Amino acid sequence: MQTPPLHIGKTTQLFVDNYVIELVNFLTKTMHQPSKHPDNPLITKDQPWEILPYFRNNTSVHLDKDEGIYKLWYEDMGWDYKKFMSLQKSASNRDVGQAAGIDAYEKTCSNKLLYAESKDGIKWTKPKLEYEKHKGNPTNICLGNEIHGKVHSCSVIHDPIETDTSKKYKAIFWNSKGGLDDTDISSAYSPDGRTWTISDKPVKIGQLYERQLGDVIILSVNETTGEYHLDTRVRAMQEPPLNPKHPTVKGWGPAHYPGNKFRASKRRIFSSLTTNWTEWPILQESVSPDDLFDNIDDEFYGLSRFQIGNLWLGILQIFQRTHNTVDLHLVSSRDGFAWNRVNMKNPFLPTGQINDWDSFMADFGTRPIFLENEIRFYYSGSNVHHDWWMFGEMEGLDVPEAKDGWDGKSTALGLATLRRDGFVSIDSTVREGILQTLPMISIGDRLTINATCGENGYLLVEITDYNDTVIEGYAKTECIPFTEDSISHHIRWATKSALPNSVPNGIKLRFYTRYCSLFSFTICN
Repeated sequence: MQTPPLHIGKTTQLFVDNYVIELVNFLTKTMHQPSKHPDNPLITKDQPWEILPYFRNNTSVHLDKDEGIYKLWYEDMGWDYKKFMSLQKSASNRDVGQAAGIDAYEKTCSNKLLYAESKDGIKWTKPKLEYEKHKGNPTNICLGNEIHGKVHSCSVIHDPIETDTSKKYKAIFWNSKGGLDDTDISSAYSPDGRTWTISDKPVKIGQLYERQLGDVIILSVNETTGEYHLDTRVRAMQEPPLNPKHPTVKGWGPAHYPGNKFRASKRRIFSSLTTNWTEWPILQESVSPDDLFDNIDDEFYGLSRFQIGNLWLGILQIFQRTHNTVDLHLVSSRDGFAWNRVNMKNPFLPTGQINDWDSFMADFGTRPIFLENEIRFYYSGSNVHHDWWMFGEMEGLDVPEAKDGWDGKSTALGLATLRRDGFVSIDSTVREGILQTLPMISIGDRLTINATCGENGYLLVEITDYNDTVIEGYAKTECIPFTEDSISHHIRWATKSALPNSVPNGIKLRFYTRYCSLFSFTICN
């Protein structure tokens, strides 16, 4: 039975997976890490109303092309650490353990959403808004106060399909007016990301209105279909507290997957897809630690997804629970629900060195920003461990956080950049490498490549039919060699600049390279 051709439309094809590859010879594949910006961290705590800015997975960044500026939303937890520890130490029922800690946390936080903006994405300002004042003066707080309640784990997206201009920006978040028992999942709308209106319609997940989302909520929107994606770690899917029958904490319970000691209590990613902003299907498990591949203490903390052509990519936060650190890994999917790790255990964006601003945690909770020549990843970094607050009075460990709490420590926002489509390259060296694609049908007529050649390097393209017969005018010897560095080079032949059309069952591309890295190709008009 013949393999049916791939219908790729006019989409860019990356080599993150082997989706388009039929055969290779003398080639290797390399995953590339983005480069951290020399000015990192770009934005930190510097205002008197900022108590504990929490630049983590609850941070969103967008390039507003209409206004020509970058927009940033981040959370300030407003955590009174000393009061928290006082409540924790005075807890009468010590056997509730973590549940008591969460209750104390809820009573000592005043979570708010803050806003910043930038013309170049490097230098940021915190504009003064009238929503919430500090000692009578405007602040950059844009959502969350005594009237509207706490705003925790807020994810902000720009909706390019929305026709109502007052709902150009959308957000979903934990909305609490008290403790854990008084927390809802709410949504809000904004015309510009600065002024927000909380919807009076609750966010429904499946058939329940209860707090089903973990406190890592990451949203995205498909600009073509208008579909909204939500990825989260469900709270009931975390490790159970020391007393799993604690009656006052909804959403906590016994471990799932009983009998599977490696999977039962681990954080993992659940996803939902909808076209109705307030009506979401029940969450489905989409990414879980692997019993054999991952370490026994690896947990999946959050997933930020985005699409390039017909390929889904995701930045997966992996929490090494014993080491108490978080770094970022690249995953891919062809349907948006079944995900594969890229380059095994090697992180896509690792934490920094000891004493760096991002030495213990790197988080990513937003969509990358795609510029003409580069991709920008605005990530969150921290020089404290994940459970820094548990080190002191609760565990009595000999680590800096146990001695000075939050003093001298911080989370902040940084930037890492990657070549456009530069996630993975197909590389050749001294031997000429060959990559042949599967048969493809496209609606485009021009082949462009994203590639770079070293000294004495080249790339040539030959085109065949379904049966591997070279099409007249498209032989290797007729291709004009590519020997440079370009993110979008138009491949031509001696007498041809357009691709052959009306080829039964599609065409195959046969790349010949030497001292060359090929990142992607696109068939377009």
